[in-house]
Amino acid sequence: MFAIRHSMPANQHRQQGNIVVLVTIAMVAMLSVTALALDGGHMLLNKSRLQLIVDSAALHAAKELDLGKSHLDARQAVVDVIEENLTHSDLAELADALDLDSADTTSEQMTTELKVEFSLKADPFVATSDAAAKYVKIEMANVGLQNFVAQLFNFNKNVSATALAGPSTAIDECFDELVPLLVCGTPGEENFGLPQNELYLMKIGSGVSGTLGPGNFQLVRLSDSSGADDVRRALAGEEYMGESCYSHSGDDSKIPSEPGNNVGPVAQGLNTRLGQWNGPVNQYDHPRDLNVCQGDKIELDADGNLEADAADKAYRHSSYATDTSCGAYDGDITTVDPAQPQRRILQVLIGDCTGETHGSANIDYLGAGCFFLTQDVENKGTESYVVGEFIDSCASIGTPSGVAADNSGPYTIVLYHVPSSHDS
Repeated sequence: MFAIRHSMPANQHRQQGNIVVLVTIAMVAMLSVTALALDGGHMLLNKSRLQLIVDSAALHAAKELDLGKSHLDARQAVVDVIEENLTHSDLAELADALDLDSADTTSEQMTTELKVEFSLKADPFVATSDAAAKYVKIEMANVGLQNFVAQLFNFNKNVSATALAGPSTAIDECFDELVPLLVCGTPGEENFGLPQNELYLMKIGSGVSGTLGPGNFQLVRLSDSSGADDVRRALAGEEYMGESCYSHSGDDSKIPSEPGNNVGPVAQGLNTRLGQWNGPVNQYDHPRDLNVCQGDKIELDADGNLEADAADKAYRHSSYATDTSCGAYDGDITTVDPAQPQRRILQVLIGDCTGETHGSANIDYLGAGCFFLTQDVENKGTESYVVGEFIDSCASIGTPSGVAADNSGPYTIVLYHVPSSHDS
């Protein structure tokens, strides 16, 4: 009996060999990509962790400088924060890679990887040893990580991070509903020394015009406005008066006063808010408040101060907030007499009047306050005075001025982008 043997064509043997080679190459490629992805993900994770550590160290060092500490203290603060962060179990690998025990706090290059420099400005950052330099830059370079298969592909797994921190630039405080009244305050005191939720007297009569001091107010120029007509329109809350910005540093730190006795324009402007239109004002461009309630008229005593029972007679802000009489919330807004809410809340400027005793001056800006108008204003010379309450600080829109901040105005410690670095 004969056995039948089948032979395989030679080209089929060659095809099977090619498939084995292709599968092998594909498997090697897949394993390589997987391994590189593992190494790459591992590197990116630790790079992010290192950046967070350096950011926190820079912020802490800048805060130490802001508190008056030296550059030596700031460098030690950098070491302390980094070491404290490295105690976390998730950062064990970075802790093994960094040796801060021999860090030299007297040198910019504190260790092989760690460099700390100081500058007088954030941009441009120019390294200096000047004790006044409050901006700190930290560079952590070439921190080696564990390799899985990266070394087989000549893949560098060293990570770096850079951070720059220091005081923010001075903040411009911008307001779009200011009235041209300035009240003298005291720098450094809570609410600038002005009473909150208590009756407060502001005078403007001919006998006190041009006088700066506690209890009196000074007319000021807002933006490009000047003259009695602008005073009247601004006090009436005319919308197109525009935005006014002030800062605690630089050119915007001064409030220019408006000289002259403008009793009439002051009364005409403010009284529109209580539904009284006299002179070149009207209910459409200068609407009244929804609530125009007033108490008994508050007079001044012989010394020019509020009479003793003023607090009992006055219509207070606490009542204004909930009152439903005198046109408040009763649906009487008509085309003849339009009204708007919160018109009796005035945004007034607060300045440091120290040393200023004349009508035309540039007053140091301190801030702004919200003042509730208790009653209308008389248009009778020395009888013209404003009575109300400071109820809170007024909200503003803060924008960076680009001018280095000092301790006289609002600022904070912030991180800056380092233009020459891709890490910060």
